[in-house]
Amino acid sequence: MKNIESKILSVKDAKYFAKKRVPKGIFQMFEAGSGSNVTAETNVQAFEQVRFRPRNAVFHKSHDISTTILGHKVSMPAIVSSVGFLGVGHVDGETGVARAAGEAETIQFVSGVTSQPIEQIMEAATGPVYYQLYYVGGRDASAPIIERVKKAGVDGLVLTVDTPTIARPKDTLYPYRAEAPLGVNLKEAFKFIPQVWNKPGWLWDYIKTGLKEPQVAMGLREDGTPMGLFEGIAKIYEETPAWEDLPWIRKHWEGPIVLKGILTVEDAKRAVSEGVDAIVISNHGGNVLDGSVSTLPVLPEIVAAVGDDIEVLIDSGVRRGTDVLKAVALGAKGVLLGRSYLYPLLAAGEPGVKHILNLFHQQIEEGLAFLGVKSIHELDPSFVDLPDSWER
Repeated sequence: MKNIESKILSVKDAKYFAKKRVPKGIFQMFEAGSGSNVTAETNVQAFEQVRFRPRNAVFHKSHDISTTILGHKVSMPAIVSSVGFLGVGHVDGETGVARAAGEAETIQFVSGVTSQPIEQIMEAATGPVYYQLYYVGGRDASAPIIERVKKAGVDGLVLTVDTPTIARPKDTLYPYRAEAPLGVNLKEAFKFIPQVWNKPGWLWDYIKTGLKEPQVAMGLREDGTPMGLFEGIAKIYEETPAWEDLPWIRKHWEGPIVLKGILTVEDAKRAVSEGVDAIVISNHGGNVLDGSVSTLPVLPEIVAAVGDDIEVLIDSGVRRGTDVLKAVALGAKGVLLGRSYLYPLLAAGEPGVKHILNLFHQQIEEGLAFLGVKSIHELDPSFVDLPDSWER
């Protein structure tokens, strides 16, 4: 019998198997999206609208898709982005992703609301790890977290700057709506039974972990114990990182800083003037402000505005290796993968993440062959056609 990961030939396959394994409310929590879901959908459509202009009658026996991102040599211009509470979806959690990212020779961004402590993640990691700093419980409560991740050996901080408040979930018709349990008790268990009776793999993993409420491993109460999942989520929105916080953060952190959630030339230029090391053009995968612009259409104007003054990364809507090539051709240093590795994790754990990263590697290399270039660094805007509607 084939392992689940061997059946995955695309991110759509992974989503299919994830829905089969994970309870409906848990899957909807991870699938996310907000409001009408128009931003999440147009993120994907934007990549589909871009067309290639290959150089044919060209053959190279080998292709170099490696690059350098934030000073780290990576095997491909695709890195693993931060998604919270991965352990709720699969017991392998963030440590499984760390091992997969290390094997793929790429970077892992770790969420500030991890289900596993950073020390455990760093023990599993063999590649660079960047920690997403949320102000869990306010700015002052974050100073000990910065010291903790510094001691654990993380390579950089990621400030996600597009979440000043909680977002409304994606509109889902009532008959198809499902909720994740709000706690671990008899009342919630009875409500949750219809969702788990036919999900034995997920349920057995959860039973093995002791039927405990998921915790925000890096968010500590005053007594030093980790916060529960819903308690920690609420604490995130008491205060979120802002421009004026950068001097304060630098008092506690001397390493690289990445700003994630940039969508305008104005913010990109300010990031340069503030001296951060990289920006991520991102709308949080369509999970925050419903109706935000898609990320790929604004990439060219932001790259044109900042040039080589700062590293420009991009996320939101990347589903295949050819999407990575389109982003690189338009000037991105690399892309961040979110749902593209999340679904394989939910479906098959660490082996699923390893499999999808290998699949991206293959697709990027094959894409270079079809484009008629030997190195990823040869790509430029002449290799793509953009829709007329993108003209500003």
